[in-house]
Amino acid sequence: MNTHTTTLLLAFALSITVSAADKATAIAEAWQKSLTAESSSDYKGALEAVTEFKRLGGETYLATVRAAWLSYLDKDYVKANVFYTAAAKQEPRAITPHLGMMAVAQAQSKTDEVLRAARAVLAIDQYHRSTLLVAGEILYNQQDYRKAETFFERAHKLQPEDPIAMSWYGWSEISQGQLKLAAPVFEKLMQINPQGYQVRNGYNITHGLPPMPPPGGPL
Repeated sequence: MNTHTTTLLLAFALSITVSAADKATAIAEAWQKSLTAESSSDYKGALEAVTEFKRLGGETYLATVRAAWLSYLDKDYVKANVFYTAAAKQEPRAITPHLGMMAVAQAQSKTDEVLRAARAVLAIDQYHRSTLLVAGEILYNQQDYRKAETFFERAHKLQPEDPIAMSWYGWSEISQGQLKLAAPVFEKLMQINPQGYQVRNGYNITHGLPPMPPPGGPL
């Protein structure tokens, strides 16, 4: 190989390296531009920047899940669901797309879709605590107290000091007539959160005392 050929090959290799570095810089700048636009509540501008990020060669899942988030912030729930659904297919073990779909459904008060998304999250991570509480509350309000109890118990065991999960757990037992099981739950609640919503009422019910009057009712 003569000197001229070697020089040409080195120049070509250098041009490829510079081109790759420039491309990586452009991709990073597009991502940063999207973050900056989001911080100014310019969600459409942020979405345009993340589209540019993808066009330049940015990673597909990152672009998709961010486009979903920005569409959600922009209250374009149809588009957000499309993106989140695509992201879930791109990364089947990721919970973020399902959490996103749950948030979209909550924003539209679509209870069945919230529960469906919550179940998808829990199929991946059965101990995702905030989702356990969401799913449990929906099931409780649907009077499916047994299933609600399983979610509330799991959330309670993960963080036994939290009065919210503790109270839901206790009330799911009361609603099934399991007063003896619920009694120690409300005894603990009376120690740490006696003024909590329906805590004293739950304690009275589980200890054979008169229930508290409803708000605004007779004393």
